Amino acid sequence: VLGLAGCSGPGAGTNPYQGLTTEEISAATVQLQPPDKTLLVEELDQLVALLQELVIYEEDSSYTEYAGQAVTVQLTMSDGTQTSVTEYNPFLIIDGVGYRTEYEPCEALNRYANGLLDSEDAVVVLEQPPVLTVVSDETALTALLGTYSWQRKNADGSVTSVEADSPHPLDCKELLSPPLETAEATAALRFTEEPDEIVSVQCWHDSHWSDTSAAGEDVAYSGTAIDLRSGGYVYEIVARWDSDSGYGGTARYSFYITAEQDP
Repeated sequence: VLGLAGCSGPGAGTNPYQGLTTEEISAATVQLQPPDKTLLVEELDQLVALLQELVIYEEDSSYTEYAGQAVTVQLTMSDGTQTSVTEYNPFLIIDGVGYRTEYEPCEALNRYANGLLDSEDAVVVLEQPPVLTVVSDETALTALLGTYSWQRKNADGSVTSVEADSPHPLDCKELLSPPLETAEATAALRFTEEPDEIVSVQCWHDSHWSDTSAAGEDVAYSGTAIDLRSGGYVYEIVARWDSDSGYGGTARYSFYITAEQDP
């Protein structure tokens, strides 16, 4: 995190959330970038106390010239309206408008968000299946998201279920090309949020493009590392995330790799 000293504009600052109460909020999330994760806030008292202490001065849009970690608090109010405040010291960005801010209250909000991230009880908000990046031989490729069954929690506590279908990986040649080329015998699966289980890994030789009746071959894997076949293969990963928190489900991902391994 880049620490930047806050600076005050002329005149006294204002506390935009000084009168905020927990009763006015029906739901709250905190997003941290990096690592680009959104967390559900289940206990509002501490968050509201920190928001009450925030101080803003004059408008300032120069926050786009800074680099560092941004913490965005998204509030859904009891009347259904939404508002967001982003801590980006020495700025606060409220509903898209940037302001100079007082350093210490901003830093306290940042520490709170990172503490929430480090908590064993943190509930990660997964509105849809996480992104999968495949890495081999220092080369990365974003996998194609396929069929998935997902659920996500709404602000009122209800759950929305989504069933999304997609073509067979062998019908996705244009979307999966060009392949990731590697001389390695393995590839690493890097999800933006690690799954609770890799359900299965299969592959098809690239001579089977468009032949969706071709049987897939099981691929060996350990943790989030998979073995690669020599030559060109289309791989499909099935992964599962527990939905106890209200977010989760099962998703399929596919990618195309050509591995030229030494004999």
